[in-house]
Amino acid sequence: MTTSQYSIVDADLDHPEHSLGLVRCLDEYAADAMGRGEGLSPEVKGALIAGLKAHPERVIRLALHGTHVVGAAVCFVGFSTFSAQPRLNVHDLCVLRQHRGQGLGRRLLQAVLDTARAVGCSGVTLEVRSDNEVAQRLYRSLGFGDTSAPMLFWERKLP
Repeated sequence: MTTSQYSIVDADLDHPEHSLGLVRCLDEYAADAMGRGEGLSPEVKGALIAGLKAHPERVIRLALHGTHVVGAAVCFVGFSTFSAQPRLNVHDLCVLRQHRGQGLGRRLLQAVLDTARAVGCSGVTLEVRSDNEVAQRLYRSLGFGDTSAPMLFWERKLP
């Protein structure tokens, strides 16, 4: 496959191929060892698109091979009180296994960076596993780096 067979587009969550393809990508990502090692539950798969549609500050870019979704960047706009400007967070970045190595992660992230600049964001944030060296190399090559003070990602599940 050549990179010319791929395109990066804004997600249209009302388009069945976009919404089903996004769920498929996120399910594969979740099941991957660099995800959580377990796919999405049927309940999450069923609620995901409606939940994303209801979130007003979503930015979703898709990598397409022809008309098929083969990668995604799911982002959310937040606000930085330190810069008094919006800030874009990459929540998920994934490419289906058989389409990796084609530069799609880079192209998706570049589209995210372009969007963040266009809407006046002060920066783009993301999280990366400490053992995911492939992702870290990509992020560093695009100018991402460790924060000045190492942070821990903590979570409290709610009932």
